[in-house]
Amino acid sequence: MELISQIKKKGHRVTQSRELICKILEDSGHAHFTVDEIYQKVIKKNTNIDLATVYRTLELLGEIGLISHLHQAHGSGIYFLKNNENTMHIICINCNKILDVSSKTYNKINSLLIQETQFTKIHNNFIYSGACGNCK
Repeated sequence: MELISQIKKKGHRVTQSRELICKILEDSGHAHFTVDEIYQKVIKKNTNIDLATVYRTLELLGEIGLISHLHQAHGSGIYFLKNNENTMHIICINCNKILDVSSKTYNKINSLLIQETQFTKIHNNFIYSGACGNCK
């Protein structure tokens, strides 16, 4: 497992709990989860792992740069595996469906911000919201 090898490489302890949480994240690809959704998957496989362990593991994975965490207004934080691309997200306000915004769109928005503000190396950590095509 790539996450586990990175945890070891950074000098952190690998526990059965961390292995299970990492396996769940890796098996899910680039899916987006709240802590509670991850916890529900964890307790289906091991009821001895508590919610605090899930939080601590996610915090560690975030600190060493393996996962990202986004805050949504009036909702739970969203966790997902980092890939090598900058990503932007949009969430449906009705059904909570989350989509990645294409890198092409992301780059266009950043280009406009750079032109308007003269900032460079723009990064974001926010999420757009609206009603998806199914929920119009």
